[in-house]
Parts: sequence; C-alpha cells; structure tokens
Amino acid sequence: MIIKPKQVIERKQFLKTQRTLWENHWQELGEFIQPNKAVITVQRTQGDKMNTHLYDNTAIQSNELLAGALHGLLTNPYTQWFELTTGVPALDSKDNVRKWLQDTARKMHNVLNDSNFQTEIHEYYLDLGCFGTGPLLMEEDEKSIVRFMAIFIGNIYVAENDKGVIDEVQREIHWPARLIIDHFGKDVIKSRKVQEAYAANSDDKFCIIHHVYPNRGDRSGKLSNFDFISHYILVEDESDITVKGFDEMPFIIGRWSKTTDETYGRGPGMTALPEAKTINKMTEMTLLAAAKIIDPPIALPDNGYVLPLQTGPSGVNYYRAGTQDEVKQIFNRDIRIDFGEALMEKHRQRIREAFFVDQLQLNVGPQMTATEVNQRTDEKMRLLGPMLGRQDNELLSPMITRLYKIMSKRGLLDAPPSDVKSFGVKYSSTIARVQRQAEGDNILKTLNVVAPLINLDPSCRHNIDCDQAVKMIAKIYGAPQEVLRDQDDVDKLKKAEADAQAAQVKNQQELADAEKVNKIAPAIPQQAQG
Repeated sequence: MIIKPKQVIERKQFLKTQRTLWENHWQELGEFIQPNKAVITVQRTQGDKMNTHLYDNTAIQSNELLAGALHGLLTNPYTQWFELTTGVPALDSKDNVRKWLQDTARKMHNVLNDSNFQTEIHEYYLDLGCFGTGPLLMEEDEKSIVRFMAIFIGNIYVAENDKGVIDEVQREIHWPARLIIDHFGKDVIKSRKVQEAYAANSDDKFCIIHHVYPNRGDRSGKLSNFDFISHYILVEDESDITVKGFDEMPFIIGRWSKTTDETYGRGPGMTALPEAKTINKMTEMTLLAAAKIIDPPIALPDNGYVLPLQTGPSGVNYYRAGTQDEVKQIFNRDIRIDFGEALMEKHRQRIREAFFVDQLQLNVGPQMTATEVNQRTDEKMRLLGPMLGRQDNELLSPMITRLYKIMSKRGLLDAPPSDVKSFGVKYSSTIARVQRQAEGDNILKTLNVVAPLINLDPSCRHNIDCDQAVKMIAKIYGAPQEVLRDQDDVDKLKKAEADAQAAQVKNQQELADAEKVNKIAPAIPQQAQG
C-alpha cells in the first residue's frame, strides 16, 4: 500500500524524534573520531575547519586503521571473499554444481570490483567503527550494473520489524533544482517551484524524502508483486515524485552491535569516546604547561622598567636609574612536564584496544619462526570473527542476494543446474578462511599421524578415503574447481590405471608361463624316445 506524501512527512518527524538522543551522541563521536562528519547537530559551511579543537588524533587514526583492516579482511578486492552454496553438502560436491557455484560467484565478484563498491564500502566501515551504524544504498545502474552510495548517518532514519531487522528507511536529501531534474527527469518533476528554480539556474535547495518501506496491506495494484516500495516525495509541495517497487530492501544498514530495544547500533567509537576526550584534554594541558616552561610568565617591579618588556631574542629593555629590582621568572625551569606522558600513553593504548588495533597489527619479533607468525595471525583472526558476525547478516548477505537477483534479471548469469533449487552465501574472506582452516588442519594432522601406521600395515590405508580428503581440503582452502578433475575423469583415469595394471600382471603371467614352457619343451622329446 502506497503511503501519501503527508503521511511520509509525519512519519519522518516521528522517526526523527525517536533519534534525538542519538544525535547528541553522534555529534560528540564525530568531533573526536570523524571531524569531517561532525555536522549532525551543528551546521557548518563547506571547507570549514572541523578539527581545531583536537590536540590528539589517536582515535581518528585507530578508526581509520580498523576501517582499512575490515576492508582488507572482509571485502578484499583482490581475493574471492564470498562463495555460493546450495546448503546441501552432497549437492555442493557434485562437479557441475560446484563449477556453477564458483563461476557465478566469480562473475558477481567481478561486477562488484567494476562498480564503485570498493570506494563506498570504505566509507561504510569508517561510519561503522565511529557511529556503530553504517548506511549503504545499493541501486541498479545501467552502465556498471550496480552502484553504491555510503549515506551520511545524519540523513538516515530507520525502523525495525518484529524480528529486529531494519525494514523501513527514510533518507533526507537536499538538492538544488538542477540535480533534481538531472536525477528524475524534467517530465517527472511537476513542482512549479522546482521548474522555476531550474529555469532560473538557482542554487536554492529543496528537501526530498526517499522512503523505503514494506509493501503491506492491499497488494492488488501495480506494485503488488514487490515486497518493498521506494517512494520519493518533495517536502515543499507535499507531492509525489516517483514510486517504484523492489523485491528486496535497497538500503543496507549494518550495525556493529546493538542492545535490546534499540534500533541504531553501538560501535568501538562509543567505547573509545571517554578515553578520546580525556587524552585530548590531557594533551591540551600538557602543551600549555610546556609553553609556560619554555616561555614562562615573569615578575617585575611596577615602576622599575620601561614597558613594553621585550622578551624575544636580542630584546633590549630599559629601566630607571637607581632601581635594583630584577625581572624574575615565576616558574622554576627545573619543573618537568613529562610526568604525564606515561599516563597519556595508557589512555592512548585503551583507545587502540577499543578499536582492536592489537588484534589487527601483528608484532613480529626477530626470534619468531614463520610457523609461529602464522599461528599468531590465525589466533588474532579467530578473535575478530565473532565480533564481525553481524556483518554477515546485515551487510554481506543482503548485498550478495540483491546482486544475484539484479544480474539474473539482466541475463548475466548462467542458469543453475536442474537439481539446484536455492542457494545461500558462504564467506571465504581472510577471517572466514582462518576460522574454517581448523577443519583442514585436522585432516592434515590425521593423515600425518596415520602415515607411519600405513607403512607398518598397508591394509590400514583402506580406512582413508583419499578422494574425499582431497575434495574437502580443496574446498576449505578455496581451491578453484578448475584445478580439480571432474569425478568422471577421475573414474576414467582410475579405470585406465587398473586396466594397465591388470594388463601388466597378465603380461608378466604370460611371460612366466612362456618361460616354463621353454624349460619343459626340451625334456618332452627325450621322454617320448624313452
């Protein structure tokens, strides 16, 4: 059911009221962690300096490091970071099914890399670490198939359904008339105000609300087959611009973590905010103390010197004859200002810990072997895994599912095998691979342990299905299907080897029989003569 423009505006006011307490929190987070986005409750002009109040950038750098690490660990453009699966292991093991799954995933990965995904997903990770909530818009594009846009959290209003899933999003847009006409088309925009501003080439901005919500109620109209409605309205005229249907939510709203009965997420930035404010104030006070030591205040008699006093290099000062009072420093130069350095470093370390810098950076010592480095890396990745589980459900799965539907609709993917009825997403990013490698390591350890036993008793080898072990290891470590032979080819090779061995045994038996005949043949005539 399509909502009327007036109801959309009223809904926005309600969602904004629900979000009020978050806005003050986000403003503080922006000021200390993402200064360029500290415009939630404070309006600034373009190009205005936004970090003049900062004296320490540990929180800013830590958030950027976390965003870069998530980019490389979860959605690395140079690795295949997701796979497709039917959910049935036996079906996934079929050669034709496995090949289709891998080919389809590879095509989808290429489409993502050819779009602006890698640019926008980095902005998403920055917002996720700072604000705890990352809004991302995924739209269909004529040229690049899909187009992404990281949305500023201050322009987004969201609501959840009964399952805790965000199914309603409002985005507030402020555009001049030329952008509105360029985006929607001149024939679509019926507003007289916008048309007049466009004709006058005016830069005055108009407010647009993009409202995406579930298609509830009467579903007998032209949008009856769609699960979501995408609705653009012009606030000034309370008029519709466009109404379209979607099979899935075009907005992807990921949250780092969330508490019960809260809609917006909480992230590392909220954990680090008290420390960021503390270290900023401590650094400011330390700089003031250093300035006083370097250029201390002075005491001088009220009538002994001719003011102003020149305290710079080569300064010349005059005093009245007969006065003996000296200019004195108020502070002792022996006072140390480094007493707070150790304390400030502890606060910086807490900020780094809040953003998981210790887990993201591996401190490699000169005595560490390559095996130890790999083990420590695996341990750190496993520690990060549970914290990123929500991204699988709220970011990656909706995105891959929507991408598959868009590409299928355009005929860019091959039809699945007849026995594939549905599929899901399985992640093969660095973190996901490390978590699954334990299973592969167990297989390899088992083979290493039983190898001596097989040497003692060769019959033990019948307990090991080597073909299945190779397939499982290749699957765990993400080997492409192209490096593995189809099962029919494997069976043919095994049959050829068995036939060759049988022929060799037969030839050897025939040679042995011939030798026996050759040995017995000379004796037969002698026996006949006797």
